[in-house]
Amino acid sequence: MIDAVVATRDSRDLVLECVERLSSPLLERVIVVDNGSVDGTTDALRTASPGVDVVRLERPEGLSFAYNRGADSGHAESILFLNDDVLASHEGIAALAAALERPGAVATAGRLVDPTDGRTQDVYLPHAFPGPLALASALVGRPRRRVEPVGDEIVKVDQPPGACLLVRRDAFEAVGRWDEAFQFWFEDVDLARRLHAVGDVLYVPKAVFPHVGAASARRLSRAEVVARSYRGALLYAERHLGLGGRAITAPAYALAAAGRLLTTRDREGRRVYSGVLRDALRLVAGRPLPRR
Repeated sequence: MIDAVVATRDSRDLVLECVERLSSPLLERVIVVDNGSVDGTTDALRTASPGVDVVRLERPEGLSFAYNRGADSGHAESILFLNDDVLASHEGIAALAAALERPGAVATAGRLVDPTDGRTQDVYLPHAFPGPLALASALVGRPRRRVEPVGDEIVKVDQPPGACLLVRRDAFEAVGRWDEAFQFWFEDVDLARRLHAVGDVLYVPKAVFPHVGAASARRLSRAEVVARSYRGALLYAERHLGLGGRAITAPAYALAAAGRLLTTRDREGRRVYSGVLRDALRLVAGRPLPRR
């Protein structure tokens, strides 16, 4: 059986539709973590879907923190982590669950498609794990290398789309769960990297999930996007790229932040880039990044 864990913040109508679609008999329980919403999400969920377990966080936390609190509320052998803009079906969930039965599999992810025309969302295809050059190149807008599956074949991948991820609970616990140092960005890359140490992560093209896409990111200011994505990249480099990788990534982010400080005039932007610069310089000096 499966526990579905959905994290949401100020997306009442979207999460209500997401939960309404979660009617598969494979689901032991549906758990929604209301991550400090102020739009009445908790009350609306309890009225519209009384069978759903709602975990209410009084103030917004990182996505990893919210997902971990949701996992704490269930006991099923597998956990389906969903963004609140994913519209699941029994068929999609069943395809993920069947693939997870393969020997050595510890996680499976589905194909995310546009909810209006059914086209595959290319930006959410699996990616290779980023190295230092890929992280540095992202600063100038170069996208990471995607893995293009052939047909409907189930394939092993590095990093699947994190918006829809089915994980064996024992593997999830064995690798240390979601790392709560990550706020939003790179938390899925980090988890996938650790899951690879204990088994196979599979991409299942036949497991189709309509996905609105970027619903969470649209609620963030430009400053919040920069703060979370840049810090996520630096945390990932600290955790996984070793001394040589950090020697490339950290100076690149320090230079980028310093350049932005010279051209940014608004107070919030300057505060964010100052924080990125401090973190990058700590990494350059070989000092650990502070937890926030």
